[in-house]
Amino acid sequence: MGDPISFIRIQPTGRLPHKWTGIDFASEFADKWKIISFSRGIMVDAGQTEKNIKKIEEIFNTFELKGSKYPILESLSEFEHQTAEQMAVPHLSVIIKWYKCLFLQKASYFPRAEQLLDEALEFLENRHEPIFQRWKLKTYLSLGYVHQAQWNYSDAESYLKDALELALSETSLSKFLGEIYSLLSMVNLSLGRYNQARKYVALEKEKSHETFTENPSDDSFSNIYAFALVNYSRINRLIHLMDQDVKDYLVEAVRIFNRFGNEKGLLLARLEQAEYDYFTNRVDSALDASLNLSDVFEKREMYKEQLQVGLLSARIYRKILDYEQAENKLNILFALAKKIEFKNDALIADAIYEMGEIYYEIDEETKAIACFRESAKAGMVLGVKNIIARAFKAVRSIDRHKAKELLGTDLVYADAMLVRNRIGRTISPFKESRAKAKLFASTLFVDIIDFSEMMKRSEEDLTVKMINELIDRMSLIIYQHNGYIDKFLGDGFMAIFEHGYALEPDTAFDAVKSGMDIHRALNHKNKRLKRIFGADKDISVRIGISTGEIYAMLLGNYIKTEFTYLGNSVNLASRLESLATNQFLLIDEQTHTIVKDKILSEPEQISIRGIGETTVYKVLRLARMHERSYSERTSPT
Repeated sequence: MGDPISFIRIQPTGRLPHKWTGIDFASEFADKWKIISFSRGIMVDAGQTEKNIKKIEEIFNTFELKGSKYPILESLSEFEHQTAEQMAVPHLSVIIKWYKCLFLQKASYFPRAEQLLDEALEFLENRHEPIFQRWKLKTYLSLGYVHQAQWNYSDAESYLKDALELALSETSLSKFLGEIYSLLSMVNLSLGRYNQARKYVALEKEKSHETFTENPSDDSFSNIYAFALVNYSRINRLIHLMDQDVKDYLVEAVRIFNRFGNEKGLLLARLEQAEYDYFTNRVDSALDASLNLSDVFEKREMYKEQLQVGLLSARIYRKILDYEQAENKLNILFALAKKIEFKNDALIADAIYEMGEIYYEIDEETKAIACFRESAKAGMVLGVKNIIARAFKAVRSIDRHKAKELLGTDLVYADAMLVRNRIGRTISPFKESRAKAKLFASTLFVDIIDFSEMMKRSEEDLTVKMINELIDRMSLIIYQHNGYIDKFLGDGFMAIFEHGYALEPDTAFDAVKSGMDIHRALNHKNKRLKRIFGADKDISVRIGISTGEIYAMLLGNYIKTEFTYLGNSVNLASRLESLATNQFLLIDEQTHTIVKDKILSEPEQISIRGIGETTVYKVLRLARMHERSYSERTSPT
């Protein structure tokens, strides 16, 4: 058939033209003719599809996405049950997957959301009917959100630019431009590209103002414009370049939200007004607003906004020299963040830094440096340069030598409860003993398949750039799951997930989730590598995981030393990696025993040199919530 949209059949609502025609003709007369398209054997009735999509949306709207993650995931299970019939229809399944991602994003299950969006996009990228263009754009947008939430800004920007290109090419999709510009401004802010961030937020305001002016009584366009005004203030405030007209913009946003009864929008505008008042030294009004908003956000379970207003209150109290109240506000903030499992966010990095400022001002410099150090680590993980630079500058004002330590490449792991941080790192030529410890750990090996062949086929510089970008993403995944990369192996690496002196089921599961997430990440990463670098073949990896007792020790002598992990479990993980396929990771029997209730797997008998016949398990996927044990589903942790 060639093109995925091979032909379109026009059925009459009036007079039928006696010919087959292409997509351009069909688009032009879509309002006069009922369109049925055939693609890959799939028949799509546009009118009926719209009705079915409306039904899916109505089902989704019966759920409230708030509270802790487990009630949200229970709601997701119910949503899946209610849409099971539509899920069997391929072109409706992609719509359902998009809605499922809203549940997953709210519950912070971003890797799974990313996987579903990738699956939806595989279908949508081959469809060109107008009805699917909107959902393709919404999928690009959601991928932008998901990758931004996982601190993967380069891929977030790539998908958002895809969305932008689509929105600019289709007049009917121009209403999404404001949201696209808004997200691009936030991504560029995280990347430290302040001029780009300002450009995009100005475009967001300009575009939303155009549609608002044309439709001033339309509540949707009016609310979009009001949100754009709030975001314009926020972005400019965060880069300390406040526009003189911002005060009036925020007043206008409040007026619009009031007019159309948008309570959530009104609260966010009030919060930004309080931030603006603090920024412009109107401390009294900022404090009154922040204290009032805190109670409202708590009642509405708007936790992130509650954290933001708590940080604002702390800053205000520090500014008026009420250090005790400032410290109290931050401690409440940290307790709330722990309760709702909200961590590794720029807001938390800001709060830790603020605590450091308080300690510095009350002459507790050791505590201040510890806080600045912690904030710098968060900035490294998030990939936000200004957080790192801010902490470096603050420590340098106290101790120039300690400031240099903040730029160490292993700072993120330096304070973690790892054995490597508790073993003496010095070796004396007068002693033969070596520092070592025995502990339980899950070892993960990753290897890029056919790396040597890739180097031969492609330009070396290009291949190295591709591999570097891929290793960066995989490294981030390991860290997000509390792992530690022990060593890079050229075209792969070895990662350790320390259990300690007893087996910890959650740690073994973290290792398995890391492996699954690396496979998921490859799907979209390969698309990007092909588009950006012109790669001619997908990159794939093999992954093996083993759990058991290993030695953490220092090797070498007083000329050269290196910390490493050794043991049979480490060797087994390496062998499993070499026997794994590019689709499924292999785990040993010990790992399977610990995590079997949380995964779906298949046993395999393999022969391993030095061990003989042994049972290993191919991990098919993680178990869904309804497939797990009752204790797992109801666990508060």
